[in-house]
Amino acid sequence: MADKNQNLVKYGEVVAKCWEDEAYRKRFIEDPESVLSEAGFVVEEGVTYKVVEQPKNVKYIVLPCEEVKGAVQAVAKGLLAAAEAKSVLIPEGAEARIIQNTEDIRYMVLPASPKTLSKQELSMAAGGSGIVLLESTSVVTVANVTEMATQVDQVALNIASQNAVCVEPTTASALIGEVVTTVI
Repeated sequence: MADKNQNLVKYGEVVAKCWEDEAYRKRFIEDPESVLSEAGFVVEEGVTYKVVEQPKNVKYIVLPCEEVKGAVQAVAKGLLAAAEAKSVLIPEGAEARIIQNTEDIRYMVLPASPKTLSKQELSMAAGGSGIVLLESTSVVTVANVTEMATQVDQVALNIASQNAVCVEPTTASALIGEVVTTVI
């Protein structure tokens, strides 16, 4: 559990640095294993990490390579809970995309910088309208997906607030939207 929590924190730091340093972001996209290792992220041996850049109008749901049924159930449960609160889960012009890790590939979602988001888009990314699911590649088990997503949300909100960005404090179970998690 310590490695998983450590990886979440380290990944949050990598994302924040990507938002501030274009050369670092490009290097992370080209060689995620090296950047993650240098940041203190525990990289799985024999696994290739791939960075997926998340445009501001897209939210990724990353399913694990194992225990997929449980992850899908967690996503469905989150969607149902959100549907009870509002009738529109994905705002017009937004998209939700599902990708899945494999035994040898882990997807790392790199969210758009909050500095490039409008106030409305930032609200959506911080848990306002819409769905977002974010998680750290192969770092989270189905059992603690919601807990980890909440921690990732808090890290994202902390990063945003440290950068003097106005963020609505509506926490979702995921980095974006008021639903679930990013399940990487």
